[in-house]
Amino acid sequence: MCEPPDRPEPCSKTSFRFQATPPPGAVRLEWPGKCLAVEVTAPQAALVERLELGNAPPAAPSGLLLHGDNRDAAAWLLSQGYAGHFRLIYLDPPYNSGRDHTRWIRLRRRHSPKLAAQLQYPDTWDEAEYLQFMAERLLLFRELMHPDGTLWLHCDHRSGARLRLLLEEIFGPECLLNTVTWRSQTARGAKVHARYFPYSAHSIHIVARRPNARPVWHPPRKRILLTRAQAAARFMEDERGFFRTSDPGTYSFERLLALHREGRLYAPYGGEIVVDKKTRRIYASNGGNIGIKYYLEACGPDRYVVTRAVDNIWDDVPGLGTVPGEDANYPTQKSTHLLRRILETATEPGHPVLDGFLGSGTAAVVAQELGRPWVGCDGNWTAIRTALCRLARVKGPLRVEVHRMEGASPTPGGKPTVRLGLRAEEDGPRLEVNGFFCPHLAELLARRGEAGPGDWREAVQAVFVDPDHDGRCFRARLVDAPRGKVAQVSGQYPLVPGRRVAVRVVDVCGHEVEIHLQAGPDGSPAPATRDP
Repeated sequence: MCEPPDRPEPCSKTSFRFQATPPPGAVRLEWPGKCLAVEVTAPQAALVERLELGNAPPAAPSGLLLHGDNRDAAAWLLSQGYAGHFRLIYLDPPYNSGRDHTRWIRLRRRHSPKLAAQLQYPDTWDEAEYLQFMAERLLLFRELMHPDGTLWLHCDHRSGARLRLLLEEIFGPECLLNTVTWRSQTARGAKVHARYFPYSAHSIHIVARRPNARPVWHPPRKRILLTRAQAAARFMEDERGFFRTSDPGTYSFERLLALHREGRLYAPYGGEIVVDKKTRRIYASNGGNIGIKYYLEACGPDRYVVTRAVDNIWDDVPGLGTVPGEDANYPTQKSTHLLRRILETATEPGHPVLDGFLGSGTAAVVAQELGRPWVGCDGNWTAIRTALCRLARVKGPLRVEVHRMEGASPTPGGKPTVRLGLRAEEDGPRLEVNGFFCPHLAELLARRGEAGPGDWREAVQAVFVDPDHDGRCFRARLVDAPRGKVAQVSGQYPLVPGRRVAVRVVDVCGHEVEIHLQAGPDGSPAPATRDP
């Protein structure tokens, strides 16, 4: 993990106003109540949780999670000195899809039925309201961009064209670098019979902060695996292997001569390469144009790899439907393959990344894996907790701070109860979760006529342990958040004697309960208490 840059100095301003003024004659997108200006006051924010895993150094956090409306979060970031800070901003906003996005509540066991659909965020908008919502946030995120940074706006067919015009108005048409078309899924099921063709692609608009920006750009390349039969059908073969040819263009005589000595010049029509040093010509004996050979890479028995440049049509990056092992049970989740390509293209290690619509936290997870300090914003606490669970599974040291914006909804209740205990072992005390009960989950099971969980762990999504709680901020030093839909928490965790322990248990409904208890000097158990 690279060391994240120092946190910027806080700004003395608490209110900000930004606007966009397209030049005269520019093409404009109109909607009722349009205002290409935003005025915000930075809210107060409270540190509510830390995640400190793997002996993370006590430096600036590698990541920040901001719980609250991203309009407020952007204003708070500006007040903290983050203006012009982020090399890459990724936005995966609501699409105005006309539907409510939900996640399924189910027990963590095989063949568990879907108990209920839990709303994560509504996505039905008046068109004018939606465009104003996006305009205000784009104006704010523009101010957070590094002068040589890029913003990647992810959308689909519903509003993609309007959002492109909006980007041109706010940033200027000369700042629009490209639009990627990503095949997000393959047509299957009912979509095969869709009228006027099924929708199987998303758009990602890429804009620069300014017309003369010099953003980081590492052009990606894709590797295509071929069998011997496939390679033989597409390529020529000689004693060195399969190859393709390319016109030498303006190569010098000396360069062509060096390639010939390497055996990399090709003569068509069964001819040979002729070298005329007197006239400084290299040509084919039977006529035709010579070519330069480019060999396929062999990678195992009868397997070959061909490398191709990547254009703005991404049909080689899988969507979540083809990598179900990543499914975090959160709607509209994007695959790590997609975010990895974006981050590796437009950033370098140490470059800060901002995800303005965190969702399941894919961008934060990939940034953490790639050594990019990051910030993620979301108004839904379930999204924050989902991201924390995923981040806890990333290898290496991790230090994340969670701040809640003033006015953000607190964590969901549900009044679950948990039974904890301590057991003295030779190597120290061990925390045991002995039981868990959630009235809301019991109600859902009864409504469907389903039996309650045979094992309490079927009802638990994750356990967060602060083994040395200071009575103020919860610092999770141990996280048990199994991957997938059926794996279960262990329920047993090592502790340090003589410390106050805080435990947060998150159930499959997203409800949370926090328990405090004291481990005696000899590891003996002390009475458990539920903190309000």
